[in-house]
Amino acid sequence: MAEIKHVLVVGASGNVGRAAINALLEHKFHVTALTRELSNATFAASVKHLKSDYSEASLVEAFTGQDAVISTMSSVSPGGALASQRSLIDAAIAARVKVFCPSEFGIDSSDRSASTYIPFLADKIDTVDYLKSQEDKISWTAVITGCMFDWGLNIPGFAGWNIPARTVTIFDGGDIPFEATNIDQVGKALAKCLVHADLTQNQYVYVNSFTTTQNEILQALEQVTGESITTSEGTVDELWNDGAAKVKEGQGLGVLGMIAGAIYGKGNLARFSSKGLWNEKLGLPQEDLTEFLRKYVTAQ
Repeated sequence: MAEIKHVLVVGASGNVGRAAINALLEHKFHVTALTRELSNATFAASVKHLKSDYSEASLVEAFTGQDAVISTMSSVSPGGALASQRSLIDAAIAARVKVFCPSEFGIDSSDRSASTYIPFLADKIDTVDYLKSQEDKISWTAVITGCMFDWGLNIPGFAGWNIPARTVTIFDGGDIPFEATNIDQVGKALAKCLVHADLTQNQYVYVNSFTTTQNEILQALEQVTGESITTSEGTVDELWNDGAAKVKEGQGLGVLGMIAGAIYGKGNLARFSSKGLWNEKLGLPQEDLTEFLRKYVTAQ
């Protein structure tokens, strides 16, 4: 594969989009940010900012001259933004883009049972299936990160944690291991995948910041805060079932409970170290949980 130099980020104003842009700039890529027409987002002067109505013509025009397109579109419901990625892929093919990175950045959607546990993952699975059918025209790389760790900590109550209140619900004893990746690390992984495009093409790439458990996080938090965290107990099944019931009632954010249940072992979708992490192959260092939490708590 020819060297990747020009990279466009779709959904560039979101958390993952901004982290990807920062990492791409560090690696001296020529970066373009694509947002909706009504977006008020601003970017560094070195980033070209394009706006689109996401019509086919607009996308093809935006993608022309790009070597890679990274999608950071997000959704919590089937048929939402993630379902529109096929139109992005078609436009990328028409514009002769070399690599497309679909929006993944969560639990292991290479497992075809994943949508049983989190409904909107059906759109992610369909997207990669479509990319596989187009490999003669475009390459792809899907980055799997497990729990988006700092993103989750920023939502009081998500996965049982409420850092401002210094409380946590510990599920099934708290010793279930899972992969966790901070947002900046996700951005770095995306940039590294394009630096090593020959290695990562047409692959699921598994990365993390650390493998941890609730009890390890609890111990580290108490160490860095010097405070006791008030704990209660729950079960993973109750966590997931409550989220599923809310989704059935039309409460879209109930999917957060389903995501948390999957992180804590439902379907065994967030424990992929055994498949082989790509951190070392990509030159992506793992992070220290305690040091990260020390910085996180200090910044609150």
